[in-house]
Amino acid sequence: MNRFPVHIRLSLVLIASALCIGAVAGLASASLFWNGSLEKHLPSVAMEAGRLPVGITVFGRSSDTISARLTIYNPVGEILGTVERSWSGWELVLDCIVVGTGNGWLVFPYTLYSDESSPDRGVNLLKIYNRNGFPAIWDKGALQQAERKSLSRLFFIVRTERWMPRILGSLHHERVTIRSFEPGIEYSLFAASSGRLEWRPF
Repeated sequence: MNRFPVHIRLSLVLIASALCIGAVAGLASASLFWNGSLEKHLPSVAMEAGRLPVGITVFGRSSDTISARLTIYNPVGEILGTVERSWSGWELVLDCIVVGTGNGWLVFPYTLYSDESSPDRGVNLLKIYNRNGFPAIWDKGALQQAERKSLSRLFFIVRTERWMPRILGSLHHERVTIRSFEPGIEYSLFAASSGRLEWRPF
């Protein structure tokens, strides 16, 4: 599957929107979305490497099911939402959209699914931290207005992944699987400087 940079994805979104609704005025207005502000403001928000506010606790695993809780926090440790259930399968896969800013990464948890289910049938995680179009997982509190606007614009593009036809390509995804674990222990999501993701004990 093709993986496109954010600005190319935005162009595809605009074209698809124009074809769907024929809104020339809307297309002209939306074209202001990509004016360089994403590249200008997001590097100060992105993380070069470190722990992300996402944790997973596996309670147990049988021969055909695995039970776990995924928790998404904001940067100060407040819980934004959880997903707790049992899945058919042996291991869980967290699918994230990862956006590079030149000097760091912005990670957006996308779906959670098991090895016996397809990503398309996974749990939608975007809605857990969507606060009126803003990704609260990156709400550091001291963000400047320009930074908040840029994050909202980027999050809009990320959310198009759920409805953009696959034939038009995909944003960059990183997937991390939890296989070995200690039951009842929470593991946090860690991003390396390369953008690769892994689970580490708190």
